[in-house]
Amino acid sequence: MYPIASLPFRQLVCAALLGLAGFVQAAELKPISVALIGDSTQTERQGYGTGFCANLVEEVTCINEAKGGASTRTYRRDGLWDKALARKPDWMLIQFGHNDVESKAHADRETKLETEYPANLRRFIEEARAAGIRPVLVTSIARRYYQPDGKIQDDLMGHVAAMKKVAEEMQVPLVDLHTVSQAHMEKLGEVEGHKLGPTKRDPEGNTVPDKTHFNRAGSFVFGRIAAEAVADAVPELAPYVKAEAAQP
Repeated sequence: MYPIASLPFRQLVCAALLGLAGFVQAAELKPISVALIGDSTQTERQGYGTGFCANLVEEVTCINEAKGGASTRTYRRDGLWDKALARKPDWMLIQFGHNDVESKAHADRETKLETEYPANLRRFIEEARAAGIRPVLVTSIARRYYQPDGKIQDDLMGHVAAMKKVAEEMQVPLVDLHTVSQAHMEKLGEVEGHKLGPTKRDPEGNTVPDKTHFNRAGSFVFGRIAAEAVADAVPELAPYVKAEAAQP
């Protein structure tokens, strides 16, 4: 039999104390609700929403209020913002940009980069705060527009910069998902990167990669990246992100 001061006994005690500390820490986590407010790249069907929510601990009620095709203009116009406010989540992760880009094909949803887009973000922030909700701005996840050199062609830089400016002006936490997602896409390379998204038909009827949206595997890869980015940018939310990545 080992004496009381023996190494195995001390290890057993330490392990028990560490386990108890972990249990107490988990027990002290206050239940919270987090809402995803954005476009299709956040949704459960086409975006990283499913993977993101799967990477949060059970104390989090993860509410997906993202809508395909939404911009800062249409999200309010179509009543989605009022609906999200009415749910009164503790936190809102607000990500817009993809559909705010000026486009002849979608003039009804585009916004002016220098004026309307930042004004819409400011109004979201003000109204969320007035409702007792803590807003967080999230830069748009990158598209998989691979160039011959393996780098991503960035078509969202203007909106990313505008969002960063609003976040600084209004002292709102900023999750720079655009930068970290683009870096990961470039690390993966074009072949592996496109495996994380669905396919679609081009105007000629050919099957081509959908370079914006995600399949289930992609949702979990980029959902984890988004969750880790949130933990890094918002210390209060870090304990609510699982230590290990969730699996599809």
